[in-house]
Amino acid sequence: MPTDLSDAVLAQMIGAALKADLGGTRQATKTVMRWTHVSDHTARSWLNGQTSPSSLHLLELATQSGNVMAVILKVTGHAELEIARDLAAVEVLLETSLVKIRALRGA
Repeated sequence: MPTDLSDAVLAQMIGAALKADLGGTRQATKTVMRWTHVSDHTARSWLNGQTSPSSLHLLELATQSGNVMAVILKVTGHAELEIARDLAAVEVLLETSLVKIRALRGA
């Protein structure tokens, strides 16, 4: 874990990750509220990087937000595991493309 990591720095990183995924709109706040069942105030505090979510809320955010998961991997020293996430997405895209190619060949 980085030695310069603090609650404030982590809150800013999570806020930036959420905004990268959702933007900074009212809809982003509602999405975070729906994902985690927190209040409007709490969701806005996370999006604005003012406070960090609790452990269970952080896990829920990481489940829903690839960028939050990337932050967790980075601060825990496992950034290389993000490649596995990317590879899984590439596999899905390749499979989808192959299905389309095969359909075109059969047509």
